[in-house]
Amino acid sequence: MNAGAGWRRWAVIAVVDASVVIDWIAPGADPSSPSMKTLRRLIRANDPVIAPELLYIECASALVTGVRRSRWTGSDADGAYGLLVRLPVRAVSDRRYLDRAWELSRRYDNHPVYDMLYAATAEAVGTVFITADETLLQRLGHLGWVQRPGT
Repeated sequence: MNAGAGWRRWAVIAVVDASVVIDWIAPGADPSSPSMKTLRRLIRANDPVIAPELLYIECASALVTGVRRSRWTGSDADGAYGLLVRLPVRAVSDRRYLDRAWELSRRYDNHPVYDMLYAATAEAVGTVFITADETLLQRLGHLGWVQRPGT
């Protein structure tokens, strides 16, 4: 019998936040950015990606802000929004881990609860949390399961 029969590689579920996803969809996104390298790795490995529902609101707001600040056109933002809603990200209810996000926020210098919601989701699922938010990385990087993109 083949020793590998019946076995397949375990998928690594990743939780990503808006700081990573906006780099995937923003008009003129740098294809060599660490976030894009992470996206390519996740796609190649066919690894599932999850995030709180908040992800879509944060990214959509960033796209609108980019239009207001003349970083890109409304048409470009519309295209990026189309990419956002088609991303293969499994959204989980924000309410599901809100209490834990509150606890993490209080524990880590009252860091914004919306950022801690991603961390609470990853913690509950028992997986990695990928963020490009330097402040969040400084606060949570010691946990071992909080990573910067591209690693």
